[in-house]
Amino acid sequence: MFGIFSKLFHKQTDFDFSIGSLPNNPQYWPKEWKEILYKEYSRMPKIKLPKNFPNLGKLEDILKNRHSTREFNINKELTISQLSTLLYFSAGVKSDNANPELVRRFYPSGGARYPLEIYLGIQRISGVNAGIYHYNTKEHLLENIGDKQWLDELLPALLYPWSRDAAVIFIITAVWDRNFIKYKDRGYRIVLMEAGHLAQNLALTAAALNIGCCNLVGFHDKKINE
Repeated sequence: MFGIFSKLFHKQTDFDFSIGSLPNNPQYWPKEWKEILYKEYSRMPKIKLPKNFPNLGKLEDILKNRHSTREFNINKELTISQLSTLLYFSAGVKSDNANPELVRRFYPSGGARYPLEIYLGIQRISGVNAGIYHYNTKEHLLENIGDKQWLDELLPALLYPWSRDAAVIFIITAVWDRNFIKYKDRGYRIVLMEAGHLAQNLALTAAALNIGCCNLVGFHDKKINE
């Protein structure tokens, strides 16, 4: 029977607590539960992303317009402004003028641990060389970690031929220990839910910009990991 291992694996992340109990006061939490961490590749070339974001329109219209695209025009580029908007409203750090020290994202994260990191396979972004990049959320910039050769190794790992035609491929990864240090095995469920929240933000932002987008899990895990 299919799914036996998956069900057992899921069961291992069950959470039990005494009904009516309250968590300890956050002021007594250890520092590693509260500190928000960021990944960066300090020695890699960087591209600062613009923050002149367009008006994205009404949420109702965006929701109605969202759909999965399975055909991409290989003769068209996205602008760096469009990429900046996609990254900022899906995975970026939003500013809080009333409390500059409060750094939050556009999606919910269990305990504000923010374990997700975004990598990009860029093929056609105007003014940006093809290659593999990391999105530095804190500074809102791209870090170039691999040239076109790396991109050429990435594309065959995508299952569907049409997905290899996309102007940019977003890869959502997780730094697991950011969650596990607080939530232990339960953190696994939180990471998966959070990835879904971020991916939907990406899809909705793409819809607002009239950019074709498709969220998928059709890829060769081992090759992507390599």
